[in-house]
Amino acid sequence: MNETKTRSVTGAIFGAVVIGAVLLSPWTNAVLWTVVGALGWREMHSGTQSKNWGLRIAFAVALAGWVYVMCQLAWDASGIHAPGQVLGLLILIWSNDSGAYFVGKPLGKHKLMPAVSPGKSWEGFLGGAFFAALAAGILLGWHALWMGPLIAVLATTGDLLESAWKRTNGIKDSGSLMPGHGGVLDRFDGFTIAAPVYALILHLYPFQFNFPFE
Repeated sequence: MNETKTRSVTGAIFGAVVIGAVLLSPWTNAVLWTVVGALGWREMHSGTQSKNWGLRIAFAVALAGWVYVMCQLAWDASGIHAPGQVLGLLILIWSNDSGAYFVGKPLGKHKLMPAVSPGKSWEGFLGGAFFAALAAGILLGWHALWMGPLIAVLATTGDLLESAWKRTNGIKDSGSLMPGHGGVLDRFDGFTIAAPVYALILHLYPFQFNFPFE
């Protein structure tokens, strides 16, 4: 099976599991992200060559805060289960990832940051931002198109930070959880910065989702 097919199959299975957990209840959503956080910590702990425990503890604290944000997104301001808020973030980031891959793979000529992530291109970044903007328009209304490029910038920044960590520690993938996708940190690196900013935006300006996923 070639790389694209492998990524598609494992990505579909992974997506179904994540979406199911988010939709079922706030508690299954919390279990999902707690497991993701624990696996992410294990990958970081195993992959980091530095013996500086201060950095490891700082990462653990930051990761715990991120897990808390992802859990809290499952509730709206009135305490009602609101899976649409979590799924909205997932769809925006996955749209960006898919656009970046399917545009950047055949068309990528100008490297975005080759010293950190040689596979990323400006063409892929723009493709991801375009697909994320479309997703934002469909989910939130066309007045919210700006959310797509914003999420694209934040997700790409998180991705590049994780790539820099891997390069510093001489590893290709953070793990081998999913064939074609790598480990948990590889799959969720785009969420590290995007999720807290997304949660803050929803807090300051509650969007009305066109598809509430209730």
